[in-house]
Amino acid sequence: MTSETTGLDEVDLAIVHELQSDGRRSVIDIAKALRVNRNTVSAKLKRLLDERFITPAIHVNPPELGYHTSATIGIKTAAGAMDSVADRMASLANVHFVFVCLGRYDVIVWCLFPNQDELYVFVTNELGSTPGVIGTEIMVNLGMKKVSFVLLNSAHPPTSYDCQRKQPNPGSASIALERTELDEVDLAIIRELQCDARQPTAALARTLGLHRNTIAMRLKRLSDQGTVSAVIAPNPTALGYQVMVAMGISVLPEAIDAAALRLRSSANIHSVTICTGRYDIMLWGFFHDHEELCGFMRRDLGQTPGIRSNEAMVIMQVKKMSFSYLEASCL
Repeated sequence: MTSETTGLDEVDLAIVHELQSDGRRSVIDIAKALRVNRNTVSAKLKRLLDERFITPAIHVNPPELGYHTSATIGIKTAAGAMDSVADRMASLANVHFVFVCLGRYDVIVWCLFPNQDELYVFVTNELGSTPGVIGTEIMVNLGMKKVSFVLLNSAHPPTSYDCQRKQPNPGSASIALERTELDEVDLAIIRELQCDARQPTAALARTLGLHRNTIAMRLKRLSDQGTVSAVIAPNPTALGYQVMVAMGISVLPEAIDAAALRLRSSANIHSVTICTGRYDIMLWGFFHDHEELCGFMRRDLGQTPGIRSNEAMVIMQVKKMSFSYLEASCL
């Protein structure tokens, strides 16, 4: 049976479910898990990729690559300059997300920098020289409490985590893992996966001139350390989500952590960040319609202790959404 909303049938959705737990999962593994013919899975996955229902990606924990400062910047533009400002922001290497929106801001961007000095240079040189920018507000991110790429409910736990990684308990054999600094081989693997996140291990080995087992062991270590996650970035509209929203939340100081932890439990919320600036918490969420959004604001926001006020900015257009934090020849 095919959904009238998404144009996807039950097998399509099951494939997406399987990939939510591991974006590099092979066609053979998916076919076995679903008990569906391998050729059917291959054809359906090709359509999901070709029609951009999903986009495989490699998500790298930014501090592992030397990025210790991230910021969400709300931009007000002159009349008629919204698109040109958004396009200018999208062309910049440090800017990874660019959204055109309704509400307090006309454009919202998310950026990564090695340190706060580089953020200062960006604000003064890039933002300051962009025609049409008439005002900015900067929210420096202090702690990311949730990042989730799961839009469809599944039997698998969401691909979400607290970026302030907890250290394993001493002596815990199941999770104790000595962290290893990234070397040139690790960085080369990440660059290749940025170009094609689903390319097979054997293809990576050929490209990099290394043994397949070396690549496999490196990938496992990077995954086990929490440095790299193979994900799928879904197209929200294609999967039936018609409303994408950025929310700024002001919270009583003593309630910030508790509020962030409570709000991250919502399946509709895919990013929760504690920040400085106008807001104490920034949320990013996907909703099937405005009624579902209203329900979230009444139920989840309205019943969260400590919230003083909130503002919602409806995302009208995604100009850029990039998880490629390293320069690569294909980008």
